[in-house]
Amino acid sequence: MSEVFLKKIIANNNRVDYIYNINGEISKYFNQENVLFLEYNKNISKVPFSILAIPFIANIAPLIWITDSVIYLEELDEVFYKSLDEVKKGYQAMFPSMNFKGSIIVKKLVNNEYEINTQSAALFSGGLDALTTYIRNKNSNPILITEYAWHEQRIQKNETWEADKKNALLFGTSNNLTNIFVESNYGTIIRSNLVDKDYSKKLGDTWWHGLHHGLAIISAAIPIVFEMRIQTLFIASSNTPAFKVTCASDPTVDNKIKFASGKVIHDGYELTRQKKLNMVLNNSSDLENIQLRVCFKQEQNCCKCEKCLRTIMGIIAEGHDPRNFGFNLPEGSVEMSDFLSNALRKEIKFFTNNFIQIYWLEIRSRFRDNYQKICFKEVCLWMNNYNFRKERFKELMVYRIRYFFPIVRRKIKNLYRDSLYYQRSR
Repeated sequence: MSEVFLKKIIANNNRVDYIYNINGEISKYFNQENVLFLEYNKNISKVPFSILAIPFIANIAPLIWITDSVIYLEELDEVFYKSLDEVKKGYQAMFPSMNFKGSIIVKKLVNNEYEINTQSAALFSGGLDALTTYIRNKNSNPILITEYAWHEQRIQKNETWEADKKNALLFGTSNNLTNIFVESNYGTIIRSNLVDKDYSKKLGDTWWHGLHHGLAIISAAIPIVFEMRIQTLFIASSNTPAFKVTCASDPTVDNKIKFASGKVIHDGYELTRQKKLNMVLNNSSDLENIQLRVCFKQEQNCCKCEKCLRTIMGIIAEGHDPRNFGFNLPEGSVEMSDFLSNALRKEIKFFTNNFIQIYWLEIRSRFRDNYQKICFKEVCLWMNNYNFRKERFKELMVYRIRYFFPIVRRKIKNLYRDSLYYQRSR
């Protein structure tokens, strides 16, 4: 049986480092440094180790469960420890083809109850989901917590992260809110490609999307939530019950996470993405500096990827101009129509059937229902009769024929690289 030992937690001012050892087959899934770190823009050195241990356990637990391994540590918050049973059950129900086993063995469970000083905090990326959650809960003046998890061994300057911080800080300052920033390497400590190689077929999902990111994002905020004595941590929904999908961030998992005197609420799950857009746009006049950031790992919205295009089209379908919300698009109605139709033609080969069903058909329906309020009629006209599946199939065939040999070479190269790493790690 594989084992992970949390050997030491080092808390120094605003940074926490976790030193751990790994024995057994599970070691191949970890990057070799064996150090997880979190760095905040606020001092957390007085937070007890039983709370600081939560992010480490949360990041590793799903891997422990699917590999039937064991984590050993000195102490952990009692409320969080007990909530993990419900979290595991949530995963098990979501992925019935997997057996979630494994154990978390703690020498000492600690009661960390606190008196509430602040009503709420909200994880805030500046994207549509996060803005919707803020609007729904703005009466509680939530603390905004923004995270970047893609560092490796140390903090390094990253232009995308600087743009994220700037946008979040501008929104927070403009609306009299407090901003907390978290930097970490939790997105890089696990070799997700190797986990996916061994488990994605059985899971029907990837490690990061299906098992990791929800617990990682939530748990990174918990030490600061404890330090500021916050009652509720909101995490915005990405999905909707209208189209059930597996996802690490799901109400059946997130709402089960508890710690000390705090709780987590998975917010806005009942809303489709288009209804969220409607809510944000209808409340935009009451807020300052709403600039939607939807491009992942980009300094600004590219206006060409699927996520950008669906947000742009959704804004237009609601009768608004996307250029007012952070999208740098051509001036003029005809120019915008040409740009978007060309971008959609180039990108649609990368769409999934789920994305078409969940997002794009609703956008097209909204175009039809809201035609009188739409200011870009040219976009509306060609979108009205656009056959997503037919166009996707056509462009996908062209792409595969054109790039057949480069795709094969890349796959062979990746298999060879993973094989070498596995041999070295044995």
